Amino acid sequence: MNLEHHFASLGEAFSSKTLIQPLLEQRLVEFNQSLATFLSIDIKSPATKLILSGEEKSSTSVSMVYAGHQFGGFSPQLGDGRGVLLGEVKGRDGFLYDLHMKGAGPTPYSRRGDGRAVLRSCIREYLASESMAALSVPSSRALALYDSKQAVYRETPEVGAMLLRVAQGHIRFGHFEYFFYQGKQAELDQLVNYCLQHYYPEYLTTDSPLENMLIEVVKRTARMIAKWQSIGFQHGVMNTDNFSFTGETIDYGPYGFMEDYEPDWVCNHSDHEGRYAFSRQPGVGLWNLNCLMRCFSKHLEKNQLIAILQCYEPELQSHYDYLMMKKLGLSDARHVHDLLPSLFTILAAEKMDYAVFFRLLSHISDIDVTLLLDEVVDRERLSKWLENYKKARLNEGLEWPQVSVSMLQVNPKFILRNYLAHDAILSAERGDYLPFRRLLNVLNQPFDEHPESDILAQRAPEWGRSLEVSCSS
Repeated sequence: MNLEHHFASLGEAFSSKTLIQPLLEQRLVEFNQSLATFLSIDIKSPATKLILSGEEKSSTSVSMVYAGHQFGGFSPQLGDGRGVLLGEVKGRDGFLYDLHMKGAGPTPYSRRGDGRAVLRSCIREYLASESMAALSVPSSRALALYDSKQAVYRETPEVGAMLLRVAQGHIRFGHFEYFFYQGKQAELDQLVNYCLQHYYPEYLTTDSPLENMLIEVVKRTARMIAKWQSIGFQHGVMNTDNFSFTGETIDYGPYGFMEDYEPDWVCNHSDHEGRYAFSRQPGVGLWNLNCLMRCFSKHLEKNQLIAILQCYEPELQSHYDYLMMKKLGLSDARHVHDLLPSLFTILAAEKMDYAVFFRLLSHISDIDVTLLLDEVVDRERLSKWLENYKKARLNEGLEWPQVSVSMLQVNPKFILRNYLAHDAILSAERGDYLPFRRLLNVLNQPFDEHPESDILAQRAPEWGRSLEVSCSS
């Protein structure tokens, strides 16, 4: 494994040297071999095993410092309170990727915390990040999961665990806020140059490298959130310290994949005011980008920053339209604009499962729509919508069998339902990882039928609808 250390070389203003502190009787219980192959990491190598687990001490591993707006309030210093950046490795695409360990023990930024993670949260992040990648959402990935015999205390004692994560970058909006609000202009400039060189080198030779880089950050953020909205994903904690400068979904805490369609759904039961509700995510994305742009008020004029932010809404809307056209099997955005508002009204009134609806819609023919009508109470209202939907497809001259095939490739049969994660966690805490691996298998190929795993595509039972997730991991 060829481990590089570009971020660590920025110096002590950006991070603190921190070692991974292995857990008591820790063991490797899951390893992402396909991702490891892409990164040219050989887990069978004894030296690699020791480095990844933290048993081989590294003089170049660090915890990062940053700030952030958390639920609207500014925290001037945060940082990796339980994370350690081991370094970067080069993928087969030629890009560098961070190796970042969650639950590695106390750091200078732990804020009186123990720096540990529990098996529950590590499994939830492993499943979510791999599911998002399979759904073509830019995301951090899970490379390795470790459990242990060490108890970690939250509301009750839980199994201590560590999760080795991979992402193109772990630079957050909060990194720029940290240096801007502390008046550290030299370090802010250094960070800008680092990001240009490592994440956006194509803009180095342009007339306005910073401006062009920020436009791309805005557009990547817009496209990421458009993907969240199209698949029914809610992040749960959209603080600026949880927003990636490379446009990747990071920091999976109290997230959720929407089951019954509820536009104002709040998955995080710590979010008492619904600040990060599903329908508010696009607006929060823009709010966070506003926070980011303030950090460059000494680099660019106000009108330039406004112009950069104005790229957000059209990029989000156009990408969302494109994604929903694919989900509906249509090719004209005007038809999508005509059909979606009434469809969402029906789904909300019927408390229809979002993923199930679109999967069933992918299977209907121009003659038989009973698959969907049997799912609702108000059959007449849905019948009218389906008639308009049929007309749109016929007007576009689309062949139904061909369109059905394409829709089945974008409307997943399997999503990460909360009760499925709950079951997998309970089994893993007892030492049985088979349910976790079965679930991971279908989430890695969510569009395939997997008839042997049909039970994992079913709606949540009544007990599974009341499960709560919060920031207590």
